[in-house]
Amino acid sequence: MRTLLLMLMLNLSALLVFAQDSIPLSEVMVTATRIPIENYKTGRSVEVITSADLQEMPVSSVDEALRYITGMNLNTRNGFGVQTDIGIRGSTFSQVLVLVDNVRFNDPLTAHFNQNIPVALSEIDRIEVVKGPAAASYGSDAVGGLIHIKTKTYQDKKRKNALRVSGDLALGQHNLHSSDMSVILNKDRWLFSTSYKSNISDGEELVNPNFLAGIAPDSLFRNYFDIRTYSASLGYLLNDNMKIYARAGYDNRDFAAKYFYTRSAYDESTEQTKNRWIQTAFNYNKNNHALELNAGYKVGDDFFEFNPLFTPNEHQTRQTFLNFSHQITLKPSSNIAYGAQLLNKDIISTDRGDHNNSSYGVYGILAQDISENLHANVSMRLEYDENFGAEFLPQASLSYRNGNYILRTSYGRAVRAADFTERFVSYQIPSLSAGRNAGNPDLLAEKSNSFDLGADVFLPQAFTLSATAFYRTSKDLIDFSLRNSTEIDNLTNLQDSTDYFYADNISNSRVAGIEFSANKSFDISEKSKVDIKLGYTYLNSAAETGELSKYISNHPKHNVSAIIGLRFDKFSLQSYSTFITRQEEAVEAINGEIMKQYFVSNLKLSYDLLDNVSIYGQALNLTDVNYQEIIGAKPPGRWLSFGVNWNLQR
Repeated sequence: MRTLLLMLMLNLSALLVFAQDSIPLSEVMVTATRIPIENYKTGRSVEVITSADLQEMPVSSVDEALRYITGMNLNTRNGFGVQTDIGIRGSTFSQVLVLVDNVRFNDPLTAHFNQNIPVALSEIDRIEVVKGPAAASYGSDAVGGLIHIKTKTYQDKKRKNALRVSGDLALGQHNLHSSDMSVILNKDRWLFSTSYKSNISDGEELVNPNFLAGIAPDSLFRNYFDIRTYSASLGYLLNDNMKIYARAGYDNRDFAAKYFYTRSAYDESTEQTKNRWIQTAFNYNKNNHALELNAGYKVGDDFFEFNPLFTPNEHQTRQTFLNFSHQITLKPSSNIAYGAQLLNKDIISTDRGDHNNSSYGVYGILAQDISENLHANVSMRLEYDENFGAEFLPQASLSYRNGNYILRTSYGRAVRAADFTERFVSYQIPSLSAGRNAGNPDLLAEKSNSFDLGADVFLPQAFTLSATAFYRTSKDLIDFSLRNSTEIDNLTNLQDSTDYFYADNISNSRVAGIEFSANKSFDISEKSKVDIKLGYTYLNSAAETGELSKYISNHPKHNVSAIIGLRFDKFSLQSYSTFITRQEEAVEAINGEIMKQYFVSNLKLSYDLLDNVSIYGQALNLTDVNYQEIIGAKPPGRWLSFGVNWNLQR
C-alpha cells in the first residue's frame, strides 16, 4: 500500500508542476449519482464514449468499445460481442451494474449475460462509465462501477423535425456478416427509432482436445456465432415540461460455448439465448423540480447443451424493475434527490430449480457546492433483500477545482447477493461430472468498502492527464473456487473424490491499484488531426485464505493501452493496442493456456466517399496472437473485414 501511495504522489506531483491556470475545463454533464452535474463536481473518475467515438472505433459491440476505458478489465470468450465478462478496477463481472436509459439491465440468471444489450450501436447517444461504487444511488450490484448506456431518443427532449439514417455493413473472413442500422425520426412532438444489429459467422476452425482424449467424435470444431438484435423506441413530448418514452428490444444469440464455463473433457457446449425487453419512462421538469418514473420488464430464455450425450439445461428468467426519483434544486449551489426502487427476479430452470427473489430500496442524494472550488456529493441508501435482510449503503465524494486541475476522492459501501447461478448452478443434475461448476445455496451476501484518491489536469493544447489510486476490501466475496467433493457437504449430486469449481464465500479479500491516462489532441494542418490516449492500470488482488479462485484473480496485473486516431483529409486511421500481464495458468487436457503476457492490436482504416458515407477495412488481432482470457476459450485470431458506413440526416 505504501508503494501504491508513493506512485500516486509522484504522479500528482508531476501533474501539478505542469498545470497551467489558463486552460478551461470541460463542462460535460454526467450522472455519477442520479443528479446530473458537471463532471468535475462529481469527485469521481467518469469517462464518456460518445456516438461519434463509436462510429470511429474498430468495434462491433458495446463490450469491445469498453476496452477503450482505462481501469476496465475484460475477459472475452469470443469476439464480436458473443460474450465478455467485464470488471472495473479488479471487480468480478458480477460486481458491475449495467443500465440502459436509467433501467437496470443486469441478467438475473448470470452476469455472463450482462452485455447482451438489445440496442444497436447506431442508436446509442453515449455510454457513461463511473469507476468505483455507485450502489447508494443505483443499486447493490454497483460494487466496482456503473455502465450507463443512454440512447438518442431517451436523451432527446427538444421539439424538432429531423430524420437520421445510420448504418454499417461489413463482410469478413470466416463468412462474417455484420450489420448495425438504425432510423431515428423526430417529428414535432414525436420521437421514434428502430434498429437492427447482427454479427454472424461460421467461426474459426479449431482443434478439438476432446477428440484426442477419445471422448468427442470430431477432431475439429468451429466457434460459430449468430447474434441478431432488434429494437424500437417511441417518445412523445406532452409539453415543454413532460415526456413519455418506451423502448422494446429482442436479442437472439446462438453460439458455440465450448469451455466457456467448464474445464471438463466432456465439454462440447453450444448455447442459445433469447431476451425480450420493454421499458418505459415518464419525465417531468419544471422550475426547480425534476421527476422521473422508470419501469422495465425482461424475459430471458437460455438453452444450454453441455454435450449431446447429456440432457440440455433450460432456463427462463423474468425481471421486473421500478424506480421513482425526484430531484429538487434548492438553489444553484445545492441539489437534493430522493427515490425508491423495486426489483423482482424469478427463474424456472431444469438444473437450478424454480426460485424467486425480491429487493426494495430507498435512497437520498445531496450535491452541494461548499465553496466556489470545493464540491461534495453524499448519497445514502437503505436496501432490503430477501438474501441479506436490510443494509445501509453510504457513499460520499469530494472534488476540489483550482484553475485547470482537479483533486478528487470518494468512499462507498456496497452489498451484493448471489445470483441464481452462483447459488443453484448444477444443483438438480443427478450426477455432476468433474470439473464443472457447482452452486452453493448457502452463500452469504458479499460486502465491500471502497476508497479512491485522484487528480485530473488539463494542460495547454488539449493535453489531459489523470491519475487515481484505489483500494477495496471485501468480506464474504463470492467466487468459484476449486474444491474436492470431500470438502463439500451441502450438495448430494457430486462424484466421490473429484474436483469442482464450487461457489463459496472467500472470508476476506482486497484489491489495490492505480490507473493513469494521458490524452493529447493536436492539429497537423487544417484537414489533419491526431488524437492519442495512453492508459495504464495496475491491479493487485489477494484473498486472506490464499485459495485458488476462478474469477477474482482473473484480471490483468498490468494493462498498458494505446489508442491512436489519425485524420488526414478524407482518410482516417484508428488503432487500439494493449499489452497485458496477468497470472498464468494452463490446462493441457483442453489446450487451455492463459499466458503471462501478450500484446493485441486492432486497426481500422476509413476513406470518406462523401461527407457522410465512408468505406473501411478493419483488422482485429492484427499480429495474430494466440491468447486466452478465459482458459480454454480462444478469442479470434487475425480477422479481416471490409465495410461501408453512413450517417445521413435531413
